[in-house]
Amino acid sequence: MKIVMCVKETPSTTAEKRFGADMRLERRKEDAIINPFDEYSIEEGLRQQEKHGGETIVLSMGPATATDTIRKALAMGADRGVLVSDPALAGSDAVATARVLAAALQKIGFDLVLFGSAAADAYGGIVPSAVAEFLGLPLLSFATKLDEDGTTAKIERQAEVGYNTVETQTPALVSVMKSINEPRYPSMKGIMQSKKKTIDTMSLADLGIESGTVGAGASGEKALSAEKITTQRKGEIYMGNDGAAERVVAFLVEQKVL
Repeated sequence: MKIVMCVKETPSTTAEKRFGADMRLERRKEDAIINPFDEYSIEEGLRQQEKHGGETIVLSMGPATATDTIRKALAMGADRGVLVSDPALAGSDAVATARVLAAALQKIGFDLVLFGSAAADAYGGIVPSAVAEFLGLPLLSFATKLDEDGTTAKIERQAEVGYNTVETQTPALVSVMKSINEPRYPSMKGIMQSKKKTIDTMSLADLGIESGTVGAGASGEKALSAEKITTQRKGEIYMGNDGAAERVVAFLVEQKVL
């Protein structure tokens, strides 16, 4: 079985976010990490490999420096990596990203493709469904449990009451939730082995994609402005026990909670 885990390089969640003059997020190499939501798809891919055997591949689209991020995924245990990198990709929106990933997946070949539920830098959550549309294949979304037997993929998806069970024939795509597993930490052995693992690089020409269909010029999305969120909080400290309960009740009445 060939399992491909799609991974995005995102800025660290603790890094200060800044926008350039073109209103695109500035991405600094020193802040780059694996998208936290994708760690769960990597872990799930490795668990499926441990059950059924086969090959696990990490696929990413990004700058040439994204190989460092892919190696972090390889250190977790994946077999090899594939990076789609081309200057023309800069500024691509979700649809263009999906088009490129779909083309790369067709070239690589797969039985199962795994995605995180969203990206921590955008929270759009539409790339998995867009990739499935380009490939003409089913997407099992928001999986909290995955069972795969080589011919069929079955997931559980949390519902308002209990959960739904959804099943399809493979090849198929699956997006996973954080509750599906607990990602492993790379071991020292894994880190050392990752340095010897192969990372293949593809360009748009390799995928047969015209540069005019991707990048900022082809993007249907454009940010016009951005501002930091400010929260005005007024604190109150009440010293001593006498009258404390009465003050809490009065506060709740003021806030129209009671």
